[in-house]
Amino acid sequence: MESNDPERACSYHNWRHVSHVMTAMKELLKETEFEPELQEDLMLAAVWHDADYAIGKEGHENRSAILAAASLEKQGLSEERIERVKRLIFCTRLGYHPELRDEQIMKDADLAHLGSSTYMEFYEGLYTELNRCENLGLNEDQWRKMCISFMEATNYYSPEARKLYGEGKVKNLAKLKEMETTTTSDLEIEKEEKRRLKKERKKNEPKYNAEKGIETMFRLSLKNHITLSRIADDKANTLISVNAIILSIVLSALFPKLDSNPWLLYAGLSLILVSIGTIIMATLSTIPKTTHGEVSRDDVKHKRGNLLFFGNFHKMSLIDYEWGIGELMKDGEYLYGSLTRDLYFLGKVLNRKYSLLRYAYFVFVIGLIVSIILFVWSVMTLAPDILTPETIDS
Repeated sequence: MESNDPERACSYHNWRHVSHVMTAMKELLKETEFEPELQEDLMLAAVWHDADYAIGKEGHENRSAILAAASLEKQGLSEERIERVKRLIFCTRLGYHPELRDEQIMKDADLAHLGSSTYMEFYEGLYTELNRCENLGLNEDQWRKMCISFMEATNYYSPEARKLYGEGKVKNLAKLKEMETTTTSDLEIEKEEKRRLKKERKKNEPKYNAEKGIETMFRLSLKNHITLSRIADDKANTLISVNAIILSIVLSALFPKLDSNPWLLYAGLSLILVSIGTIIMATLSTIPKTTHGEVSRDDVKHKRGNLLFFGNFHKMSLIDYEWGIGELMKDGEYLYGSLTRDLYFLGKVLNRKYSLLRYAYFVFVIGLIVSIILFVWSVMTLAPDILTPETIDS
């Protein structure tokens, strides 16, 4: 939960931190052999562990656990699993030393930023948050010393975390110590140089944003494809409705009178065949098509599966799908490739729809013309033989 008050907005304990903990949890779980249910509970705890931090730092773990329990209970999670999620959230308390294996993984995921390549962003975000929200009034030297002391006193509890983040933590600690020896004047010069480079980059930046342009292109293309698909379905429904009415009229009004008007037989049969053919073609254009519904982890690793279309993942487990989406979000090439394939196959489906609809319209129009010609021919050739003066008088 993030505060709506700009003065209370958290620059560290926000969704970016939660997302980082979730990513770290996924990386740690890959190294473990936990059962799927426990893995899911650890992910749930990672999502909820700081949910109520914006209300206040003190006791936020308890409040977050209560929020999580209320939500998970509505989702039908068992009481045993809810208690486990709460316990995992409680273990993220500052100063708590976990002994249970799952708690160690949870604690290490929460501290994964210490060994992250983007540690300095978290470092600056927490510094801003403590001064703005907690009113600690720390200067940069005080904050740097606090972080050095914390990192020196903090070790990862699980071998998995030490393997993944231990080396990064050592590098970040060394960087903080190196900063401590830098003079204030050097820092000011460095900041000034950064500001200058930033202005220069901004000045040389193109007026358009290529990344935003790509996203706009995909969004508009997908929207256009979906709109065209809806139009095709509407046209098919119109054809089916019109021809159903024609069939109803021919069968109920025309055929009972064939005994006295046999010359209408050819035109009537032609109309029936035309209507039936058109309805079949229009119906075929609206029949949905699904695929096998499962993308394996091997497919995702080799960028073969498209996780953006439900027909490809509806048989996958939740854990595999979450893992696959995580891989997709980390790989821009795979993400744009999936969007491109989605557009391509939507286009193939649209081509099939409109091809069948085109044939249906041809059948309908040509069939109507043929039926009218047959009707005129019947009137001119057959009707005079049947409509004798005696039948007219009667």
